Amino acid sequence: MSQSLSNVEQIYFDSLVKAEYQSNGHLLRDTIRTRYDVIGATAEFRKVGSVVAVPTAYLAAVTPQDPGYTKVSATIQKYTAPTAVDEVQEITVNFDTKMENAMLVAKALGRRADQICIDALDADPGTTVADGGTNFNYLKFIQINEFFDDNAVPHDERYVAMSGANRRSLLADDQFISSRYTQNWAVESGQASSFLGFNLIIIPNMVEGGLPQSGNINTVLAWNKASTGMAVGKNFRTEINYIAQNTSWLINGIFSAGAVVIDNEGVMAIDCDITA
Repeated sequence: MSQSLSNVEQIYFDSLVKAEYQSNGHLLRDTIRTRYDVIGATAEFRKVGSVVAVPTAYLAAVTPQDPGYTKVSATIQKYTAPTAVDEVQEITVNFDTKMENAMLVAKALGRRADQICIDALDADPGTTVADGGTNFNYLKFIQINEFFDDNAVPHDERYVAMSGANRRSLLADDQFISSRYTQNWAVESGQASSFLGFNLIIIPNMVEGGLPQSGNINTVLAWNKASTGMAVGKNFRTEINYIAQNTSWLINGIFSAGAVVIDNEGVMAIDCDITA
C-alpha cells in the first residue's frame, strides 16, 4: 500500500457556484404603464379628467365642459452595475466567472427597476392608512378595495405589493384563509396569488431598499396599472467587454429609466406594524 499517496491527493472544487439568495427583480415590470425608447431627460404622462351629463331642455344651448387635462413628468436616470474579472485570475477557478457575474448584474438591473417603481408609488399615494398597531390583515385589505371601488378604479390589473412579514400576518387571518369566508385556498396551495381581484406580489429584502420601512413600520402598496408610468430610455442590457489596459473583462449592466404616479386615485399606501 502506498502510504504517502495522501500527500498528492487533489482537492475537488465544485464547478457549480451557489449565488447568494437575491431577488431576480422585474417583479413589477408588467404592473405599470411602460414606454420604451424614450428620447430626452424627462418623459411626460398625461391625464384627462371627466365631464358630467346634465339635464338639458329641448333646443337649449349647451355649455362645453372642460374635462381637465394635466400632465406629470418622470425624470430619466442612468443606472449601471459594473464588475470585473481579471483574465489571468479567471483561469485559477473551474467555473465561468464572466457568466456568473453577468447573471448577478442582470438581477441587479431587475431589482433597480422594481425599486424605481416602488419609490414612485410611495412618493404619491392617493391616501395612506395608518398602521393602527396592526400588521397587514383582512380589514386593511378591504379598505384598499373600498378606496379603489369609490374611485371607480377598474377591477382588472389591480396589484398589492407586500413583504414576507405582511403575508405572514395575512395568512394568520381567518377571513383571508378560511373556506368559511373565501375560496382563496391560500393554505392549501401554500401561497395566494390573488385576493378580492388584486394580484399579490411579495417583495423580498433588497439592498436597493425594497418596500419602505422605518423601524417596525413598513408600507404595503396597492395600485392599478394605469395609475403609474415608467419611461425607459436605454433598455435593459448586460455586456461583457475586454479592457486591455487592465487585462480584465468588464461585465456591466446599463439602463436608464424613471417612473411617476399619473393618477394617485389609483394608488394607496398601508402602513403596517410588522411586529404585531
